Amino acid sequence: MSRKSREKSVTGVYHVMLRGINRERIFHDESDFLKFEKILKLMVTPVEEDDTSTACCKLHAYCLMPNHVHLLIEELGDEIGTVMKRIGIAYVSYYNKHYDRSGPLFEDRFKSEPVGDVGYFVTLLRYIHQNPVEAALVEFPGDYRWSSWHEYVSDVVLPHYICSMSVPFSGMSSQELKKLVRKVNEAYTQTRIGLSEKRLTDTAATKKLNELCKNSMTIDGIKLLPVKDRISFLSAALLSGIGMRQLSRLANVDFNDVRRAKYMIEKKR
Repeated sequence: MSRKSREKSVTGVYHVMLRGINRERIFHDESDFLKFEKILKLMVTPVEEDDTSTACCKLHAYCLMPNHVHLLIEELGDEIGTVMKRIGIAYVSYYNKHYDRSGPLFEDRFKSEPVGDVGYFVTLLRYIHQNPVEAALVEFPGDYRWSSWHEYVSDVVLPHYICSMSVPFSGMSSQELKKLVRKVNEAYTQTRIGLSEKRLTDTAATKKLNELCKNSMTIDGIKLLPVKDRISFLSAALLSGIGMRQLSRLANVDFNDVRRAKYMIEKKR
């Protein structure tokens, strides 16, 4: 069976996720994280004296998790597939030499989704920076070292700054973007604090899902719904109080679908 072709972004902006093969760790210590950050920086701003090439992409956000990577990336000279191939080859070469191993490190195909409007762009900025919080690695985004969050909360350009603070389809200034991202993250953090006090058990969440199905289908049928109907159903489930990752797990649906449902809720507010 041939692979489904990637959905092309009309803005050139993509949310990309690169995961370790078999969900294994791809970062073990500080040197690994630093090496990957250096590779990202070279994609954005080549610095070698004999390098006459130009930047191949803009990087709007990133988060390096122990076994996967999130990037909010914009195409420039190269297509997204070429950019990710260069990043992958550079890091795998370092990793295999550093740990005296051979063979692939990442899943054979990275995941990507197009970003077509400012609302979704900002939603992804919040999602990417909140990843360590959702994974219970830290309590707040600022407590995690290996993400671009600090670039957004700092009023100065940091020495390791590698993010391009502009949204190509909005006309929004870097300061306006920073202010908006801070506001969105603060609101989300407060929401999490409130939800943590009244989070549903899996039993209660399953009961709500069955009620939403209304005898017309089983929970297993949710993932088989047409995309529009599936997103609508997931939105209703989120509004009923079911957590995002909990919903993805219980309904056996892709977490990207749950995120889109969350975005649709936020867009209507």
